[in-house]
Amino acid sequence: MANEKDKGQRRVYVLPNELVERIAAYQKDMGIQSEVEAARRLLDEALKSRDDWRSITRRFKEKLAETRVLSEIAKEVLVGHPLVSHIAFEPNMVRFTLTTGETVEVTGSGGVMATDNYNNQIEFDPKPVDYGQRKASRSLDDEIPF
Repeated sequence: MANEKDKGQRRVYVLPNELVERIAAYQKDMGIQSEVEAARRLLDEALKSRDDWRSITRRFKEKLAETRVLSEIAKEVLVGHPLVSHIAFEPNMVRFTLTTGETVEVTGSGGVMATDNYNNQIEFDPKPVDYGQRKASRSLDDEIPF
């Protein structure tokens, strides 16, 4: 039985005629059976171009919760992604490089190590910095130390 996330949702959008014609032309050119599938593929490609290394890695880790087969996850998430320029496999690890310069290593247990294009390590989930903000004072006199 499919879980809620996999079921999908029915949506209705009103599109300009010219856009519908372009989708239909894409469908025909690519040999796609349905207009809905053509629109789905076009939307997926457009949204992939908005990804960054963290969103790709997050998607990879979500799939890792479903299966531990790294090659299957790489095939689904990384292969063909417009930002992924290189994929390498090592025992219990996948390394991928993006066109933006980041290199990410994901282990079979979900560990992530990433570097930027200058080989500086970058955090996957950086913690928000707490600057210890003080409460605002009602009076400027409260701030005078004498």
